[in-house]
Amino acid sequence: MLNTFTLHKLDKQVKQLIYIKVILLLLYFFVPSTIYSSNNEMKELKCDSGAYPGQVKRWQYNDKNLIEIYPNGYRRVYYIKSINEEKILADEDAVRGMYFVSINFNSKSIDVKVSTPLAKYIDKDCKKISR
Repeated sequence: MLNTFTLHKLDKQVKQLIYIKVILLLLYFFVPSTIYSSNNEMKELKCDSGAYPGQVKRWQYNDKNLIEIYPNGYRRVYYIKSINEEKILADEDAVRGMYFVSINFNSKSIDVKVSTPLAKYIDKDCKKISR
């Protein structure tokens, strides 16, 4: 038979374990989101598609990746080689060949130039989207 001292000690240990699990869960959910948002915040552009005239295409980017989002939902990920206030240069080494992207930020407009093994096109009239 267990005495009261043992039960009290066991109860205290169970409460400590629950407390530790709650803290770990909170850290698991909140720490990655704050790290991601502070260092790797995604920015978004909305453009008139050069590949699909009359349709809207989106681009998302951070310091490492540039993501092309087609009107049908397909996504292509490019790796950023160079980024500054005026220009982003990115590429992807795909099975069909190299894909290159250049985004030019100037005071008049933002244009995205894309060169693929099959075609070249320019997404025009891009606007920065607030997230």
